Amino acid sequence: MQDRFFRSLPYLALAAAAVLVVVLGQQKRSLIEEVQKTRSQLVEARTQPMRGMWMPAFQAPTIEGQPATIGEVPGEGRQVLLMYTTTCPYCLSSIPAWKQIKAVTDTMTSIRAAVYGVSLDSVDVTRQYIAKHALPYPTVRFPDEKVAGMYRAGTVPVTLVLDEQGRTIYSRTGELKNPAAIDSVMQAIRWRPAPPPAPGDSAAPAGAPAVTAPAAQGQARR
Repeated sequence: MQDRFFRSLPYLALAAAAVLVVVLGQQKRSLIEEVQKTRSQLVEARTQPMRGMWMPAFQAPTIEGQPATIGEVPGEGRQVLLMYTTTCPYCLSSIPAWKQIKAVTDTMTSIRAAVYGVSLDSVDVTRQYIAKHALPYPTVRFPDEKVAGMYRAGTVPVTLVLDEQGRTIYSRTGELKNPAAIDSVMQAIRWRPAPPPAPGDSAAPAGAPAVTAPAAQGQARR
């Protein structure tokens, strides 16, 4: 009996080693996936506008030559920024949704909302693009690369909703086409912060909009 046990020891050790290799392999894969996920989140935080970010205000003429202030709205209101390039196919496929957002905001009475396109291309190329696709919203350009970087405009298309102080309350990078995604933009535009509690009321107001941007449909282009 003892001899049989000792003869089986190599096989038991081999089986244990095989199990250990499988476990270590699974742990390695999980670790690699966690590292990749963390790396992706860090890249996203550096390159894409995130909800809650404060965007700097700047003044720039529209392509049509009218003055515009981006990142700031007098009083209470919303500003919707549609960042695009004239060669991005996902920007092109987002135009119907962007036109729909513009049409709805034009009829809103509960809150004022201004819609602006933000082109990353030259004035002449952008002007031709606006005419070709009959864009109904005025378009501006960033005054310089520094401001463009502060708006995380490296990847397009971007649909951004800012409050009157320039705080990002909605951000979506990628094609805007799905009806549910369009609804989420409109919800963000209509969102209002909870009023402060009355004196003696211990209930804390909500500190952030109850709007969660859905996963981007399609793809984005750098």
